[in-house]
Parts: sequence; structure tokens; C-alpha cells
Amino acid sequence: MQRVATCNRSWELAGSSALAGCIAACNHSAGTEPTQAWDTADDAGESAGDASSGQAPEPATTATTATTTPTTDAPGTSGAPADDGSEPTSTTAPPPSCEVATTPCDETTACCEGTVCGDTSLGQVCCGVEDTPCATPDGSDCCGALWCIDGVCAYGAEVPACESPCKQPPALLIEKQRLADLGGSFLGICGDENHLYGYHLPAAVLPGSDYSLEGALNEPACEWYASAIDIGMDWPASREWLMWFIQQVADDNIHDIAEVIGSYDGVDVRYWSDSTGWQTNGIEYTGSGHDTWTHVSVYRSTANEDHRILAGWTADGQAAAAPSPGEHASPDDE
Repeated sequence: MQRVATCNRSWELAGSSALAGCIAACNHSAGTEPTQAWDTADDAGESAGDASSGQAPEPATTATTATTTPTTDAPGTSGAPADDGSEPTSTTAPPPSCEVATTPCDETTACCEGTVCGDTSLGQVCCGVEDTPCATPDGSDCCGALWCIDGVCAYGAEVPACESPCKQPPALLIEKQRLADLGGSFLGICGDENHLYGYHLPAAVLPGSDYSLEGALNEPACEWYASAIDIGMDWPASREWLMWFIQQVADDNIHDIAEVIGSYDGVDVRYWSDSTGWQTNGIEYTGSGHDTWTHVSVYRSTANEDHRILAGWTADGQAAAAPSPGEHASPDDE
């Protein structure tokens, strides 16, 4: 560009004929076309401008010598394009995605969080466990006996007709289903001929003086509902569950429990209720049995509600957080 600038100065001094001769001399001396020096300089300027500010640069105010430099590749990058500053494209394969609910599965399938490989009306598929979000009207994305209720997988029970004979209420039918999924033995809700009083019998067959009818919380939701369940302690985490359960009632995390009879070790049988307190060790139980099963009574007025007595437990231990805090009130023993 120094030569071009010199010719421009000559034009100012000698006119157009002198300029033509000057350009010819410049061409002969540099061995290049006159436009090449401009093109090379302009391209270099635009490239530098793009890299630094995203805009083309202003015209240069000082003249520089135009030279032709052979193009060479950087070592080991023959034919490689210039680095434009963009992020390199990763060639690492993404981790395998999980399988969503209702996808057929087996023991090798990675089901998404909150789902497991289980059985539904669709067969063996990835399906939701209790409290997992769901979307199918028929509950086919929820495992086993779980229903899709208000957008989450949950245990449900139809409300039985309130008529003779004794009926198992929804609250305890739900726990019966949970117990079945744990692999524990279900030992009954409606009492047999050996039960003469208490929560295993419906209010309709009891005298008004029965302790299980005392207080407003024992106003029956249905006079034909029994209100106690016997839970077999033959699943691996059952004794651990009982200790947790008593503490949850004591802390008001599980509420509306009238009484509990059971044993932490299968030998020493204890009794807990609102009237005797929910201390860890309760009081001595003077009746018989309840070493291999746990008796749980709920207040009769709450027999249509889910108390989440076994919620969040698997056969081998606790799998979920405790239910939301609540309240409990008061009756007696069995």
C-alpha cells in the first residue's frame, strides 16, 4: 500500500498521465495486480474487525506496506479451518435415558425416578409407586393396586354400603393393600366371635357404654364399620416400622390413632393410646397375644380417611418421608 500511496501523491503532482505510468511501474516492481493489495488488506481488516467487535473496521488512517505472504497451515492441522472462537462440538454420547411409565420392562430396564418395573393392567411395565405423579384415567401407569387419584399414584378403596353385616372401612382397606405389597400377613378388621367389645366390632352391635364409642371422635362414620386392623409382623422391617409408627403418632405426624397394641421384640407386648400416652415404651399390656401381630385402631369418625399408617415403607425399611403433621385426640384401650 506504500506504493499505491506514492502513486496517489504523484497524481496530485503530475496529473492522470503520470498516474498511469506510476501504477505500471508499481505493478512491474511488486509483481502483483493492483487490486490484490486492496483485497488482501480489506479481507484482513474485516476479519480482525469481526473477531474484536463484530463490526467492520474503520478505514486505515496510515499507509502500510502491502506484502504477499504465502499461506501455510499450522503444524498438524493441514487444511484445518481457522479457529472462529466457537465451542467445540462434543463427541461424547449422552447417558442413556430412563424409561417412562407404561414402557415394557424387565430386570435390566432403567425406569425413571419414582417408577419401578412392576405389574399393571398393561402387563409388566415401568409404573409409579405411591405418591408418584400419574396421568392415566384407568391408573395403568401406577403399580399393582395403586390408582391414579388427583394426579398421583395412591391407594384407594370404594366406600362400602353402610349396612349389616360388619364392613371394612376405606381407611383400613387402604392399609390392607399396603400391607399386601409389603408381603405382611393381614389378620383381620371385622372381629370374629371372640371379640366382644372394642374397635373390631361395628358400633351397631355395641352397647353405648363401650369404650370405643366414647367422645366426639368416635361418632361413627358408618355404624356398620369396624375400626381396627391387625397387622402381621412377619415382614423384615415390621419391628422397625412399629417403633417409627409410635414416634410419628407421638410427634403428631400421624393422627387420629385411637390405640396400638404390639411388641418391638416379639416378646414384650406394650399398649399405647391417647389416655395412657404415646411414650416410646408405652405401658404393659395385660391381655393375650399381639406378640406376632400389631393391633391399630383409628377413631370411628375418621374411618373414611387415609391415615398413612404403612405409607412410605417397603418390606425391608422406610422408603419415603413421614406424612404431614396433624393432630390426634383421645379414647381408651381394648
